[in-house]
Amino acid sequence: MLDLVFEPDTAPLRRILHDFIFETPGGRTIPELKRYALLETVYRPAQVIEAIRQLREAGAATTEARAINAKTRMSLAATPSATRPSAEQGALW
Repeated sequence: MLDLVFEPDTAPLRRILHDFIFETPGGRTIPELKRYALLETVYRPAQVIEAIRQLREAGAATTEARAINAKTRMSLAATPSATRPSAEQGALW
């Protein structure tokens, strides 16, 4: 039997929005994100709000206000820089 899903998986939308927000250091407003979703993706603007909530809950992004509305600005969460070993450190000669 075929299981129907009425809401699509929004994981790709979250990645798309994350990358779009990353392009602007000051973040993006909710109307900008909704317009981008409408014009550049297969997702509906209404799905942006849930994707934003999920990004915020995951700690990948922050919003200036707790409530998400048209004046809310979304920006990426500050992530501590991971210390990676240099390329030469693990090289075998």
